[in-house]
Amino acid sequence: MKVRIGFIGCGGIARAHAERLAKMKDVELVAFCDIVLEKAKSFAQKYGGNAYKDYHEMLDREKLDACFICIPPFSHTDQEILCAEKGIHFFVEKPVALTLEKAVEVLNAVRKAGIITQVGYVLRFVDSFRKAKKILHERGGRIALFEAWRYGGVAGGPEHWWRRKELSGGQLVEQSTHQVDLARWFVNDDVELVFASFETQLLNDLPNFNIESASIVNMRFKSKAIGVITSTCAAQPAGMGSGFRVVSRHIQLVATGRGCKIIEGNKVKTIETKVDPYFEEDRHFIECIKRGEETEVPYIEGVKTLEVTIAAVRSAERGDVIRLPIATY
Repeated sequence: MKVRIGFIGCGGIARAHAERLAKMKDVELVAFCDIVLEKAKSFAQKYGGNAYKDYHEMLDREKLDACFICIPPFSHTDQEILCAEKGIHFFVEKPVALTLEKAVEVLNAVRKAGIITQVGYVLRFVDSFRKAKKILHERGGRIALFEAWRYGGVAGGPEHWWRRKELSGGQLVEQSTHQVDLARWFVNDDVELVFASFETQLLNDLPNFNIESASIVNMRFKSKAIGVITSTCAAQPAGMGSGFRVVSRHIQLVATGRGCKIIEGNKVKTIETKVDPYFEEDRHFIECIKRGEETEVPYIEGVKTLEVTIAAVRSAERGDVIRLPIATY
């Protein structure tokens, strides 16, 4: 049996998924949709299947087992809800929405339909991180600190949606959501307090730019572990990069890029990445569909990570500590 897949959104991240799914013998790419029809046609020509401009038409006409939803944050309307109503499992890229209200609406639809979902937090599928996390929780003891950083640049040109807070949510919501999700995943706990500060002046000379240029997010988990995420989109080209550190009672982790060092006393062990995490996350989704099992990163994980970033935005705007949860779900 082949898992029949459609795509809503045919941009760069959709291309990354399609390239990997096309290598799987038990997958058939049957339909592609994009508001720019030529993009959908390009995918269809390369991978086979039909091209659509309207996803409503695609979902009505095609017999799909699953759908990859690869659209910008502001574009999420009824795509996931329609999939749920039609019993179509879906993989959705991060962040799952711009607002918690929309995310909770989708979550309720997913629960009602009982479909299988996965959110594109690809860093959870980096093998060195997975091995390090396993060792951390087996031998590390109590976790005290998770620290992560993301130093990047401004995406796209003057008209790109990423530069507009009302379209992307800002760097933290749209991009450093990966680091926030890593914190939740490594600590293996929910966040209870958030306090954040944003810098909003440095890049004001850029056209059509109204998001934060830098941010610091402080978190306290229910376990009383603490976390901090530092982000900027004002890094120099030669100074870009990301990484994280974890401090526990018996083990310290240090990761830069995709490799990870495990430090125990005076011993340092380095675990290198040997797999393609995009392939691994896509493969995981397909296998879960075939087995009828929930994924490791179901939709609620996207809701919880979004909630932390939304709370951080509120904290930065108000100058207050925000207590979670801030939504009922």
